[in-house]
Amino acid sequence: MGLYRVTLGIDRAAKDTHRRMTLTVPAQDRLSAAIAAEHIGDGMVRDPSVEYTHAVSVKPAPQPKPAAAMAMAVPMAVAA
Repeated sequence: MGLYRVTLGIDRAAKDTHRRMTLTVPAQDRLSAAIAAEHIGDGMVRDPSVEYTHAVSVKPAPQPKPAAAMAMAVPMAVAA
């Protein structure tokens, strides 16, 4: 399973609103990522009765560098 960055277009009825949103979703492949992102995006539109989303672009999300991943994994001490 990997992370994918999906850019969604938002349409109102049959017209493009020229609004976009980008989501990062975990999925097995690009198609699964697009479907998952569209499902999430459909719940985030202003008027769900006439607006919906569609995937415009699906790309693998950049992986964090090993040093950055280690920094996130090591807890920091808090001075009292």
